[in-house]
Amino acid sequence: MPAFPNKYRSYIKKVQQSDDHFGFDVRALARLEPILKFLHDDWWRVKSEGFERLPEDGPALIIGNASGIIPWVALMLIYELMSDRKKCRRVNIVTNMDAIENESIHRALAELGFVSWSSDNIKRLLSKGELLAIFPEYPEAAGKSWSMKNRVSEFDWTKILPAIEANAKLFPLATLGCDEAPVTLFNAESLSKALKLSAFPVSPFFPWLPFPLNLASLPISWTMHLLPVIEYQPGKKRQDIEECAERQALYAEGEIQAELNRQLRLRHRLL
Repeated sequence: MPAFPNKYRSYIKKVQQSDDHFGFDVRALARLEPILKFLHDDWWRVKSEGFERLPEDGPALIIGNASGIIPWVALMLIYELMSDRKKCRRVNIVTNMDAIENESIHRALAELGFVSWSSDNIKRLLSKGELLAIFPEYPEAAGKSWSMKNRVSEFDWTKILPAIEANAKLFPLATLGCDEAPVTLFNAESLSKALKLSAFPVSPFFPWLPFPLNLASLPISWTMHLLPVIEYQPGKKRQDIEECAERQALYAEGEIQAELNRQLRLRHRLL
């Protein structure tokens, strides 16, 4: 904790210029930093590519794939951007915070930079030049089984619609490894419905082992590749804007899947 201000001086300067309306607290991130660093550098050995494409400032939206009910990809993205000495940025993770009924978990995520999805929230942040990230696969994707690993589920285009309306820059983010690290055997749909959860993934560790052992995952290396910005013209009519959002969601989904396939082919050649 005492070393955090010296190590992340540039990041803290960025934070001081950002919007903390939604409860972000850099002290919470400082407390979690040793765990994030261990997971990023040692456990999953995350390799990043393409992050130099991000503008140093100004509004932008990262659109990525993810897996599981714990937002590991989002947390790795937060750490990746805060530890980039050349181009560090604070990222707001836009997600369905309203589904989190536990107040302690809700507050903890908000302090780390998670923001509840709404058109108003997204437009507010983009209007202030903030960087956002969203993982718009439908909720069922949280319970991907092992047989569905590395397959991108359908993107919900309505989640990126506010960014299209704001004419923000869109960057697809392809993350390989996030589907393979948590060993999900199957999704217990009946339990997820009874508990009002988006998914209830059952693994060799969860729910059998006590916390935090039940969150265990395999030490599989990850690759996070930020792809080139998506070029688009939203139009002026409402129908044109919505159709544009549908096209860009489908395009981002396809580009991410293509990059995952490319990375898998490269991995197989190396093996």
